[in-house]
Amino acid sequence: MTKATEHPREWPMTKATEHLRGRLAAKAAELRRANVTAGDELAVSEQDVFGGFAARVELCGAVVAEIGGAYPTSLIERHGVLKWYSIDPNRASAIFGSGLHEVLAVRAEETPLPDASVDAVFSSNAFQFLDVAATLAQVRRILRPGGLLYAHFGPIWSAVDGHQLEYVRYRGRDLQFWRDTLLPPWAHLAYQREELRALLRTGLPADLADLLVHHVHDSDVINRLFFDDYVTTALASGLEWVQIAASTHLDYEIVPPAFDPKLRRNVTVPGLTATVSRQRGRPTLLGIRDVLMVLRQPSGSPTNSPPNP
Repeated sequence: MTKATEHPREWPMTKATEHLRGRLAAKAAELRRANVTAGDELAVSEQDVFGGFAARVELCGAVVAEIGGAYPTSLIERHGVLKWYSIDPNRASAIFGSGLHEVLAVRAEETPLPDASVDAVFSSNAFQFLDVAATLAQVRRILRPGGLLYAHFGPIWSAVDGHQLEYVRYRGRDLQFWRDTLLPPWAHLAYQREELRALLRTGLPADLADLLVHHVHDSDVINRLFFDDYVTTALASGLEWVQIAASTHLDYEIVPPAFDPKLRRNVTVPGLTATVSRQRGRPTLLGIRDVLMVLRQPSGSPTNSPPNP
């Protein structure tokens, strides 16, 4: 059995060519410009995530759009929010708290809120499921000048558990990646489709193995974006960077079933990083699991102006 623990924070440097080293240096410079910081102390609980948001935004009298709505009306009321929109296609449209809290059962990429209508956008554990470029375009459209986006999310595709086994049902039960550790570490990056199927069938029922393979390779639940994809997309969004913090911390133990050891891959982060970077044709950082992204609407700029190149 395998126990997955915290992975390196730094970009793993193996025997790279001078060309690759140059590309790594360019990527590091890009990340520095984006104000990327180590985030080993990133919040774990949803309560702490909300606390971080409330510490940055004056919520009393504010209009807020929440992407992936999950927070209770009572919490919103305690902070004196004027209006709170929860944007979540997986919930039913509803109005709570005498109109204070409204659930919009729509995708974040298609929010119907008017231009420059909200003071802040908040999100907890949603961005790994979204079309991030389209969502940020909507965030830029609906934020008022100087308004803040505060998004905390993970695990992302760059992580050891980036497959995020969630929103998958098997025999009447919802599977959850932190409880149902049915996949080996790095299953989504280290194994081809049929390799993974063959491995899983040595320790799981065939129908469950096939369901997991579909989730990893074919499901549209997760967006399969690496950490540097989020950085690149945010840099092109037209929103101003305030902070991005990234953590490699894994807060549970991965103990998969006893699969056939002959079919298990001996995965190392440096080796997998080199393989994925080669497949993608550009340096790709692995190990990042959770991300805090804080962006700001430029003050005084029209929301419909094109992003800076």
